[in-house]
Amino acid sequence: MNRNPALGLLILRLSVGGLMLFHGIAKLQHGVSGMAGMFESKGIPSFVAYGAYIGEVIAPILLILGFRTRIGALLLAFTMLVAVATAHAADIAQVSDTGGWAIELQALYFFGALALFCTGGGAYAVSRNSRWD
Repeated sequence: MNRNPALGLLILRLSVGGLMLFHGIAKLQHGVSGMAGMFESKGIPSFVAYGAYIGEVIAPILLILGFRTRIGALLLAFTMLVAVATAHAADIAQVSDTGGWAIELQALYFFGALALFCTGGGAYAVSRNSRWD
């Protein structure tokens, strides 16, 4: 059986980017006012909530297209760190009712993005062979 790492990277880009884009679409439809309130309650300026549009809309589109994949992956990984630090910090050492890590979804997005940052977008990407592909 032949190995096809380029196809594997395409699947990873489409799944991480595509699934995160659903979160971004929800933010586009409903806004970020709930996040803004949460940030304010933690002493963080409310305008920081608008960064969700970068991490949940722009970064996933970059990953899906394979355009500046490493930049998109870095933005998404940072978004996940912010999400865990602000909304899920109490869950870091918790197990869910079904036996999984309570922040496993956030971890999957983070580590998937981290993997894409390390590898780049692969051969089936819009931008290839660049430092930030």
